[in-house]
Amino acid sequence: MTHIPKKRLPVLAGLLLCGFSLVFLPALPARAAGEFAWQSLSFDGGVDPILSGSINGLIDGTPVPATQMSQLENTGIDFHLRWSSQLASHLGLRFSVGYSSFAPSLGFHGFSALPLTVGATFPLFDPRVSLEPVIPYLAIDLGPSFNSLPANQGNVGSVSFTADLGAGLLVPINSTFSLYGEVLPTMIQGPISANDPQTHTDVSSSVMWTLPVLLGITYNFKMPHSS
Repeated sequence: MTHIPKKRLPVLAGLLLCGFSLVFLPALPARAAGEFAWQSLSFDGGVDPILSGSINGLIDGTPVPATQMSQLENTGIDFHLRWSSQLASHLGLRFSVGYSSFAPSLGFHGFSALPLTVGATFPLFDPRVSLEPVIPYLAIDLGPSFNSLPANQGNVGSVSFTADLGAGLLVPINSTFSLYGEVLPTMIQGPISANDPQTHTDVSSSVMWTLPVLLGITYNFKMPHSS
């Protein structure tokens, strides 16, 4: 089995995003072009507890005070800005910019992440025409995550691959606005990695799992009837 170095994962993730846009979207049926007339912007935020993830090594010559990220970082906060378009009755496309921040514990350093992802949603009912008061859906996102853990001399965060898979509920208010909630188990691969003999830093981490619970609002800024 071919081994892929961690440093190449963000590059591969970026290529995957470009490939998805350039290959998958033009391959949609001709009628799908009109579906892009239904577009929306969303903003959400919520809590982001750490489920698992180990860390070991030295930072500025000092051993990390615990081996689990959940011991070193308190429950974080999570925000996303998303652009979405409903491509078909049960398929939506979305691009997201996120930001997660965790307050440190045990005198450690505060961890943060900036994911840039492309994703898809799979609603049970077509949100463009459904009269249902609540629309359940599944969601998946993937892409690179730009991670930060400040040290006394530099940053020991890495650029790595992140992905999530979860579920949500969409509550339409009217044709323009909707509220929604999501629970998105999220994986960040090796968010902390640095080796600098000059600063006596040699630290690495395993895959980190978190569980964002989010509430948000959606604004449909372009509807089919306005095209």
